[in-house]
Amino acid sequence: MIREAVTREDLAALCDVWAAITPREPMTADQLLRRKERQPDRLYLLAVEEGRAVGLSLVTLSDSPGCRYVGVRVLPAWRERGIGSRLYEPALAHARALGPEWISTAVSEAEPASVEWAQRRGFEEHQRQIELILRLKSEEPLPGPPDGIEIVEVTPRLHDAAYALTREAWEDLPLEIPVEPPAFDVWLEEEMSGPVSFAAMEGGEMVGFAGLIGRDVPGLLEHGLTATRRAHRRRGIATALKRTQIAWAAANGYRELITFTQDRNEGMQAINLALGFVPQPAWISMRRRS
Repeated sequence: MIREAVTREDLAALCDVWAAITPREPMTADQLLRRKERQPDRLYLLAVEEGRAVGLSLVTLSDSPGCRYVGVRVLPAWRERGIGSRLYEPALAHARALGPEWISTAVSEAEPASVEWAQRRGFEEHQRQIELILRLKSEEPLPGPPDGIEIVEVTPRLHDAAYALTREAWEDLPLEIPVEPPAFDVWLEEEMSGPVSFAAMEGGEMVGFAGLIGRDVPGLLEHGLTATRRAHRRRGIATALKRTQIAWAAANGYRELITFTQDRNEGMQAINLALGFVPQPAWISMRRRS
């Protein structure tokens, strides 16, 4: 049975299915409810078989203009039974009714059958998000910052400067398809939800920013966007910010960090690899005409 997930119970069941398939990127019912308040045309569907939730689909706004995201997840033991198609078809109809030019989705390269499933429905790859994992030691070294740079914790009085720097960095992301940065209130809720963020300051000006995003998994944090002002790049500021995050996370009992980098962002990939991050199967971003 396919039904819309509206109640907190159904949303929690949807989150359980999502977490079973994507354990390092969990969602909560509260997050889904808040996002639905911001975007009333979101859609959450739940597949229930034999009294348990076995799959989901969702329709959300995409970061790319003129595009809606349609995601489908089915527990491995329940695949090859047509559940994915029954979740996808009403989600696609809902997305199309909103009038986008494009429909997007994301599939793990670790699941070639899922990639083929999406391709049969007209989706084509346009980029990859490289997932990387760093397992932390109980103590991590904290080298000093570059000359003239001070690393400080971001307080509310620095939020405006951090957001402005985030917007500048989004403009420079090496993407084939342009994306729009989140609104300030969305950025605060989604990107500043972690225990701490850090800024690189020079002469009282913020020239770099990096945040740690909370995840509903014990011992896990996500590196959010690391942003450096254009005129200050290639000075080691991004590396200093990341090292500060790593040292802070280890000192505060976290044991794993996750981050994502666009496949064309070779500079940030090199920084992450040098810091010991280990690549995982990429997430393939795909799209089709609506």
